[in-house]
Amino acid sequence: MLDVLGADRPWQVPDEWLTGVRDRLRAWGDDPKALRPGAFPDFVEGTPAAVWFAHQVAPLLAGWIPVLHGEHADLSAELTRDFHRSTTRYGGAGHLIQVAATDWPLLVISGARSFDVAGRLEALQLSRDVVSLFRDAPPLAARAKALTAGYDRVMADREVTRMHTEADYDTILQFWRTTVLSDAERAVLPELAGPASALRYSLDTLRDTHDKLSLTVADNPSLNFSQLLARLIRTAGLSAQPPAVGQILGVDGWDVENALADLRRGFDPQAWLRSNTEWLGRAVAQDQQMLARSWAAAATRVSIHLAGVLEQGPWPDPEVPDLAAFFEILDQSSVDGGAPEIELTAPDGPLTHTWGSNAAPPVPEVVVEAAPEPLTNAVPAAAAANVVPAPAAEVDDFVAPEPVPEDDALAELEALIGLESIKEAVRKMVAEIKTNQRRKEFGLPIQERARHMVFVGKPGTAKTTIARLLAKVYLQLGVLEKGHVVEVDRSDLVGSGVGTTAPMTAAKFREALGGVLFVDEAYTLVPDNNPGDYGMESVATLLKMMEDYRDECVVIVAGYHREMQRFLDSNPGLASRFPKLLSFSEYSTDQLVAIFALQARQKGMTHNDEVLAAVRRNIPAAPRGHNFGNGRFIRNLLEEAISNQATRLARRDPDSLTERDLREILPEDVKSAGSMRAEDYLLQKPGT
Repeated sequence: MLDVLGADRPWQVPDEWLTGVRDRLRAWGDDPKALRPGAFPDFVEGTPAAVWFAHQVAPLLAGWIPVLHGEHADLSAELTRDFHRSTTRYGGAGHLIQVAATDWPLLVISGARSFDVAGRLEALQLSRDVVSLFRDAPPLAARAKALTAGYDRVMADREVTRMHTEADYDTILQFWRTTVLSDAERAVLPELAGPASALRYSLDTLRDTHDKLSLTVADNPSLNFSQLLARLIRTAGLSAQPPAVGQILGVDGWDVENALADLRRGFDPQAWLRSNTEWLGRAVAQDQQMLARSWAAAATRVSIHLAGVLEQGPWPDPEVPDLAAFFEILDQSSVDGGAPEIELTAPDGPLTHTWGSNAAPPVPEVVVEAAPEPLTNAVPAAAAANVVPAPAAEVDDFVAPEPVPEDDALAELEALIGLESIKEAVRKMVAEIKTNQRRKEFGLPIQERARHMVFVGKPGTAKTTIARLLAKVYLQLGVLEKGHVVEVDRSDLVGSGVGTTAPMTAAKFREALGGVLFVDEAYTLVPDNNPGDYGMESVATLLKMMEDYRDECVVIVAGYHREMQRFLDSNPGLASRFPKLLSFSEYSTDQLVAIFALQARQKGMTHNDEVLAAVRRNIPAAPRGHNFGNGRFIRNLLEEAISNQATRLARRDPDSLTERDLREILPEDVKSAGSMRAEDYLLQKPGT
């Protein structure tokens, strides 16, 4: 039996299925042309690379950070027993938690990066063939089918295949993170979009299952989601909310901070774990086994994230939830009630592709099929060209740039500091949309304007934050299908040679369909006094696609006021395509001080009024220079203060440091770094 915690029920693994997969792996072993590097730890010398890859992917196809239980919990060892010689075995009453890097599906492709073109092509085919072995194993099928479809889509497109045989690994990885998978496939392989997406998925699934289970089973020991997350944080040995978690939660992070403050008055992790196990037991007894299993799987994922295991941190101790106790409850329930079994026939058909090089792939960092659609239009440039990674989020942003949970975006907007004119403009846009929707219900004519916008303002004035909140608002109103934001700048849209710019721009636009395309520093697409610049081709491509997909994507262009006016004047069709302009004023001194206090709280730091007075002294007096960073300046000031605090505490005996010492910022810590002195900003040329 193989019991994957996130699955509906255990799977009684047919002997013929195990035999069929082993036979396929032996076929690779018998192939004299197969790669046998003799360098895989715990494998016999000469093990084919295909067998090693099958060993890596088998458990990971069960889910992101899967929990496996039963006599076949170590499925990898069961399948590769002719080659694998590990001294550690799992199964029986135990359980196994598998952890890996988020790009694990590309292990073979990564290992083949030094191969010739033919070898890299075989590595791509090998990846597909190994994963396809598991498409008919119920607990692994959804992810195996999604990943196989991605490989097939790549190999069906000549240009994309060429990119995989000629480009560097970072280019290939970025392409997989953003382009290869469909939305449905991303939903079952969330980690492939990157660590931030994996963390968001883990938090969102825990929030969802916790809310559902709490409504169904009484006497929840964690109450709401914020209180649950606070208990997970404390049980992981942390005293504050990790910054990555706070970025994803946004304003909800305040509730977690308040819950953490309550727990500092007294919290017994072991007592909470016992009461949590009792709660899950009641859920199983009340015929809510599926919800209880989903909750336990989601809580395990979040616990692993919080403990820092993915960054080589120690394993959480204690585990949350108590999986040994929970599996005892499930096993007893199975004995009492008898869950239905799933039967399966063995796979058939030969395996024909192997690697063709002597280079070994790297060891992992630790642990509705459809015809493939061509991806040529999504290739960012020539096949061997580098794909520029998406730009990092602006430091003024308070929300992470990933797909957002369905909460109240307007409430998040109102919670932002300052931006009163922007808030009023958004309220008017929302009112117009709702009124038009009501008119449509009565069959009345409506007058909808294009929703594309121009944002003008200095750096750090929350332009990107507002773009993300607008995307959420449009999603909740049904105007946009997905509500995501794709952030780009010139490097993402303009190529280095003839014929490369239009495909790059088109690929990013298609990536933004159903959401918002945010073009930062858009004026750099049309450099002054350079009429032959490739950026003009990007602008023309944007204009055409804005017309072709007028209701499927909102384009927001952003930059300084004067430069954006030049941008709009550069093409006769631009101004008419962007009917709305939002002007972002720089923050007042009081608002900047308030932002410092907010961000310090989000990082788990404390301070007094003297600290805020020191912050005020470090903020340049108005009028500030053209390049003053506003929110960026404050973020840098806070990070410098935390660094100065660490330097100050390093002079003391570590054993004497209390939690208050580690969390408290003192006035002496608030000092601007030399590269961000106030006088440097004051000497800048004034902006417009």
